[in-house]
Amino acid sequence: MNAISLLTQDHRNVEALFKRFEATDDPKEKRSITDKVIEQLSVHAELEEQFFYPAVMAKVDGSGKDDVLEGIEEHHLAKVALWELERLPATAPNFDAKFKVLSENILHHVEEEEADGGIFADARKALKANELEELGDRMQAARTTVPSRPHPLAPPTPPINRLLGLPVAVLDRAVNTGKGLLRAVLPGAR
Repeated sequence: MNAISLLTQDHRNVEALFKRFEATDDPKEKRSITDKVIEQLSVHAELEEQFFYPAVMAKVDGSGKDDVLEGIEEHHLAKVALWELERLPATAPNFDAKFKVLSENILHHVEEEEADGGIFADARKALKANELEELGDRMQAARTTVPSRPHPLAPPTPPINRLLGLPVAVLDRAVNTGKGLLRAVLPGAR
């Protein structure tokens, strides 16, 4: 699968979750949607930071490199918000506001990446079609081996993020499973 197509599909999936969040007033449903957003955005950011951004960075200069660096910084801010949302009860007075700020920032990030002069356009110019396909295949294969929870203090660039990625991913998935079991036994648990 083409790397840009894979990332664009991730964008559409998260946008759909944002709309579902806006359409409900039920705190349990908001928590469930937020948990999905946290997991999907965490995986998406890791795939971009471990694979897509380095591939683009190696082939572009000037504004293309600036686009990558800006993307990394936007990811960092998103990870902080995701980390906070992960710990905040859906009934907290600022939960909806924090989610709204996150969604607005993500939608801005998506718009920039997909714009005519954005990083996806940079990648289409800098990488050959077969390179984008191979990159997308590697990203898809790595989807289950990258962290699935936000780690705002973790390094965002290779090689450290790749070295830490798999052990952290295993721990993240264990935590996600434990949270699911806890919520099944104790409704209302975060």
